Amino acid sequence: MKAIRAKNLSKTFWYYKKETGLAGAIKSLLKGRKEYVEAVRNITFDIDVGEVVGFVGPNGAGKTTTLKMLSGILHPNTGEVAVMGFTPAGRNKDFLKSVTYISGQRNRLFWDLPAEEYFEFCRVVYEIPEGVFKDTKKRLVELAGIGDILNVPQRKLSFGQRKRCELVAGLLHDPRVIFLDEPTNAMDLINARKIREFIKKQREGGKHTIILTSHNMSDIEQICDRVIVINRGKIVFDGEMRQLQRMDGFSKKIRIVFSGPWSIDRIQKWGEIRQMNGSEIMVDVASDKAAAFVSRLFAEFPVKDISIAEPKLEAIIEDIYAERIESKCWE
Repeated sequence: MKAIRAKNLSKTFWYYKKETGLAGAIKSLLKGRKEYVEAVRNITFDIDVGEVVGFVGPNGAGKTTTLKMLSGILHPNTGEVAVMGFTPAGRNKDFLKSVTYISGQRNRLFWDLPAEEYFEFCRVVYEIPEGVFKDTKKRLVELAGIGDILNVPQRKLSFGQRKRCELVAGLLHDPRVIFLDEPTNAMDLINARKIREFIKKQREGGKHTIILTSHNMSDIEQICDRVIVINRGKIVFDGEMRQLQRMDGFSKKIRIVFSGPWSIDRIQKWGEIRQMNGSEIMVDVASDKAAAFVSRLFAEFPVKDISIAEPKLEAIIEDIYAERIESKCWE
């Protein structure tokens, strides 16, 4: 059984278009004109149990709408969706116990309650056995590093501390499918790193399926093995991270240090020299030609040291958004 199956999933929102000024407001009130926005358009994908998938797209691309349909918060207009064998929109009790939705932009905790009391609230709501609850809470609290703030009211905590408490609260019932919607949003570098480390620990064992949306490409690179890129409501790329980094039109940056004579002319036939400092050079080489370039390099010149940097994920994603490079689109 697949953890998630979505087939021809679509969601359209509507609103009344308002004209400017008082007269426009009165006209809209009496005879408003409906405008429709296709947030998600006919998307299809499967996710296996244990997969960790990055769901990437610009603002308004349909990421959050898709996650809300998968978690049962929104109903799709058309299409089919199943999560762990359940139809999310049915809000079945067993389904709700098998998933969690954690957003970096929403606060799920009670403002005046400490985390310890909210965790107890979660135990009652999810009907978690006392022994299981204690063991799970202890493990998650240690992972999140929040043992010293459990009895501090949420309003007294920093933003990063609250988000780590929310992660623990969302995972106390040991959900099989975890939806993370920009969990490091607006966080500083230290707290963002702590959140990533927490998520990476949670993925160990392969029993949790995780979908992560983020505008921070470090989250995607460090946590996810597979990436789905959505733009204007349609999936434009679905594949492994390394496939994305090897797309046509992008170069690898290869730093070379020579221990003897070398030829500028020969190197320039294989790649573009970007920097040169004595025996050290930086060369841009097309991703699909990098292996052949390195092989020739070692065969013809005395190489003392070499390092290869993959294309930056931000640049690749940006070009997909702007449609400057060809990407596969699932209709």
